[in-house]
Amino acid sequence: MQINNISSIQNQLAEILRMIPLEVWQLIAKKNQEWLQLEPLRNKFLHGSFSVFMLTVGLNAYQLKGRAEQNYWPQLYEFMKDYDSVPCVGILYEYLAEFYKKERLNAAKIERLARFLRSSLAEKLWIQSPQEIASSINRIWHSLGNVMKQKLHEKTICFAMKCLGVSLMMANDYSFDFQDVPIPVDSRIVKFTNSLGFNFGEKSRTIQCFWRDVLLSLQPTLPQINMIHLDSLIWQIAHFDTDELVSYFEGLGIADVGRSLILCFG
Repeated sequence: MQINNISSIQNQLAEILRMIPLEVWQLIAKKNQEWLQLEPLRNKFLHGSFSVFMLTVGLNAYQLKGRAEQNYWPQLYEFMKDYDSVPCVGILYEYLAEFYKKERLNAAKIERLARFLRSSLAEKLWIQSPQEIASSINRIWHSLGNVMKQKLHEKTICFAMKCLGVSLMMANDYSFDFQDVPIPVDSRIVKFTNSLGFNFGEKSRTIQCFWRDVLLSLQPTLPQINMIHLDSLIWQIAHFDTDELVSYFEGLGIADVGRSLILCFG
């Protein structure tokens, strides 16, 4: 597809997404399964420690036993719910190491768990407030890549950062700057992006740049919207057929958005 056609679709998408009111965007973010399933665990943590928990489980949200909404987030909640509290990083490691023993690629996931939770980054974040964490998102992102020895745009790093941002939003802090963090490209993001008529395949960087430009076009009108909102929406609707898409937006009170999006599909 030619660049001018890509730009045209991006502009069209931005125009449609501007039709979604801010309060509906916030509701869409709250429909994330990681939000729905794990928010009840917040009272087991102090200060920024819940953000460390969310970031940690985001780092290991790959190669799951099935769909995350069925085979990961609910199991994490069930596993953690009976613990009275999580007083320190070391205890969180002990708890989650037991959980990941039963997961796919358990050795690799426990190694990742140790790499992050035994880092100075995790120790520092543990005692910070959500507000302190929110003010340092870009620094945390770069530090996380260094700790995990991964590129900043890789899916697990981007998704872990999304989980970190979700934890801040749970604390009603929307002040953080998420401008530079790319969308985490998983199979749903790939499917939805290519359904727009592109032949991007699974080229993560191309897809990330595509949605970055859509978001940049959207933000002059809705500056509060960040990549977490956009990823949440795409992930929720990626597998819908046209009827399901319209029904989803009807449920949000904005049926015209669904009908307009259908016109974008290639």
